[in-house]
Amino acid sequence: MPTRAFLSSGYIKRANSPRALALACGIDADELERTLRVFNASARHRQDPQFQRGADAYQRFNGTADHFPNPCVAPLEQPPSYAVRVVPGELGTFAGIATNAHAQVIDGDDAALAGLDAVGNDAVSVIGGTYPGAGITIGPAMTFGHLAARHLAASRKGARSVPTPPPAPAQPASSASSSPIASS
Repeated sequence: MPTRAFLSSGYIKRANSPRALALACGIDADELERTLRVFNASARHRQDPQFQRGADAYQRFNGTADHFPNPCVAPLEQPPSYAVRVVPGELGTFAGIATNAHAQVIDGDDAALAGLDAVGNDAVSVIGGTYPGAGITIGPAMTFGHLAARHLAASRKGARSVPTPPPAPAQPASSASSSPIASS
């Protein structure tokens, strides 16, 4: 991968030692060296006890095939060293707003709140807080967006073209036998 533009812009930092890299990044050099010693001790055995990299088939598939037995972990010992600033952000959520099957926001009694829908990262995740792979937030957002739009269109169409019928008058118990459901 070409890195010249990233290096010249400062997006990627490069140095010939971890200490020099830490100084270039403005971070604690002793702490970086300690972190690398701890990481490398396990990485020489292709293990990552802290973050479990390579612990499942999905991660191993995305690793470097010729690194055995774990294609996701190797010691970081040969210069040069590189760094890039990582800024955490939200990719998805599993603790969003509760909705029903039509993507309508529901209250604590599971009653729909009229005119309020939620999809995508705003709604509770259909996968319950797991992350099976890239794009997992896109499918549910599209699906529930479609369901919300269909439900909204159907309810609007019904509101304009079909008046709501008045409630049926109460029938005496003796007329139950004449009901279409009771007769055969």
